[in-house]
Amino acid sequence: MLQKDFFIQPNVYQVLNRSNIDDSRITFGTVKEWSSARDLLWGASSGTSGKNHLTERKKRMASLDSKKDPEVQSILVLHQGALGDFILALPALETLRKAFPRAKSVIMGYPRILELAHERFYADDIFSVDQKGMASFFTREGNLDFTLSEFFKTFDLIVAFGKDGEGTVIGNLKRVCQGQVLPIHPFPPWDEKVHITDHLLKQLDQYGIRPSGPNPRLYLRKSDREWARNFWESRGVSPGERSKVFILHPGSGSKKKVWPLDRFLNLARILQDRHRSKLLIVLGPAEGPDVRKAFETTGPNSPVLAKGLTLLQLASVMDGCRFFVGNDSGISHMAAALGLPTLAIFGPTDQSVWSPRGEETFVVWRGIHCSPCSQEKFFQCRDPECLRAVEVKDVLQGLEEIGIR
Repeated sequence: MLQKDFFIQPNVYQVLNRSNIDDSRITFGTVKEWSSARDLLWGASSGTSGKNHLTERKKRMASLDSKKDPEVQSILVLHQGALGDFILALPALETLRKAFPRAKSVIMGYPRILELAHERFYADDIFSVDQKGMASFFTREGNLDFTLSEFFKTFDLIVAFGKDGEGTVIGNLKRVCQGQVLPIHPFPPWDEKVHITDHLLKQLDQYGIRPSGPNPRLYLRKSDREWARNFWESRGVSPGERSKVFILHPGSGSKKKVWPLDRFLNLARILQDRHRSKLLIVLGPAEGPDVRKAFETTGPNSPVLAKGLTLLQLASVMDGCRFFVGNDSGISHMAAALGLPTLAIFGPTDQSVWSPRGEETFVVWRGIHCSPCSQEKFFQCRDPECLRAVEVKDVLQGLEEIGIR
């Protein structure tokens, strides 16, 4: 069964053997078919193919080591992080895009996240990392999947985000890649206290790729905005009313990062009394029935519920609203990347490393004796006192800091 959130250009990647797709796993077609697609992708623009194309690539990549020649025609980014990780990596992807503006850019990761970047500045195409044969690249000195090896071989530059460093995966990519392979470690050392985005940009700078701006940014298309307009109109919200909508996201990927539900409900009542505006509640798969039941009310002041949406649809719906309040979650990072005034409530996580970035962002955090948590402490903690210490008044004061009164 083909995943609904798997996006790929059929006119270019029609070599995919869709009959062999089983749930989230995909397989390429024959090597001969893939070779033809490779020529279509990279050969036409370079005027070379086969051995000549690989020879030209080697010449170009030899100069990348000397940090002088930007003549890279094809880039593959491997990124297997969650939504928040991916959003905070966008400045690094922007840096690559601007450093090699003529290169075809492909990102390999999780399609439900990558659709935010597909044909929206960052990626010309996307591929799922959940593919048959990918496991062979995690095995030291083993036999590598032939079809994936042929795929990786087509790129001038592979930028691989992962903890592997110069380990097994990078070593195997170097075995098959005709160009350069740049490892990027996604997380700084625990005691370094540097923001994730700065940590990523610093590594690119060390490779001689000058960093762009530090704030993530998402680019929506006209079709995305049209879809969102229909969403709001179907719920009786005019464009003028939409610009006054405020968004609450009471969930997170981890329950240990969630502000108490009763405080979100209290905050919602106060904000509706103050602003007399519509409220959008984001409900994701992690939110339990108690959260859904609390916000599924009826009446003239009932909130609009955003549930069952793809990430791209949710981003489109959120775009253009007044402001956003949420927990330490990927959706909070997405709100900031859309340019929304964003307030994030942090507890066990280190805000100096993981806070959302944007022109108007604010983090409410009450440090206590055990916060921020180390990874070991985080899993051991059964009572996130750091989150219970954050009061509604703290959030309201934080909103004033970003101009929301």
